[in-house]
Amino acid sequence: MNSNLINDGFSINSEIARKVWNNFERELAHKLKPLPEEDAKDIRLEILSHLYDSASNDHAKTEELRFINAIERLGDPDNYLTPLIADILLLQKTKKGYPLAILESFLIAASRGLIHMLAIMVLGFAYFHTMMIFVMAIMHIPNPDVGLWLYDTGGYALSFEAQPGGVQWQPKWFTLIALFASVGSYWLLNKILSLLISKTKS
Repeated sequence: MNSNLINDGFSINSEIARKVWNNFERELAHKLKPLPEEDAKDIRLEILSHLYDSASNDHAKTEELRFINAIERLGDPDNYLTPLIADILLLQKTKKGYPLAILESFLIAASRGLIHMLAIMVLGFAYFHTMMIFVMAIMHIPNPDVGLWLYDTGGYALSFEAQPGGVQWQPKWFTLIALFASVGSYWLLNKILSLLISKTKS
């Protein structure tokens, strides 16, 4: 297999073998369409490289048979592409902050053992506070008493009403600060959750 280059540098001699290859590649490209272009390209090249190597080490008499055998060894593309595509799309939606994707990622990570469960509990606690701060930022507009209250003892309270003995922190800027903090925290938590899911899948 050292002449007649086709796409991506793979070389095939037989016309029939090239048709077998092209048919498989078209099917592969079609199944990878839901993915972003860069992800689809990387996966396509990885599978084609594996297919080419498998065919190169096959001992069938003709080139087309070697590729047919290699395709059969790979199995039904739906069996290995469907879960892979679903995982990638879930990660993308989680990074973008889709609530249902975040919930699904939580459930996946939580099912992977004690360490992941503890990580999910910490993330869940952080998500809860992030959402509470966001809600408080909005509610502070009609009700200025909503905010962060500090005490002489060094304690503090996130409260939806005025706190006796407390001093409100940044009442004029609380909405703006809280909005930026909650949005930034939400973005960061989505990244961390995506990373946790990636480690879980690997």
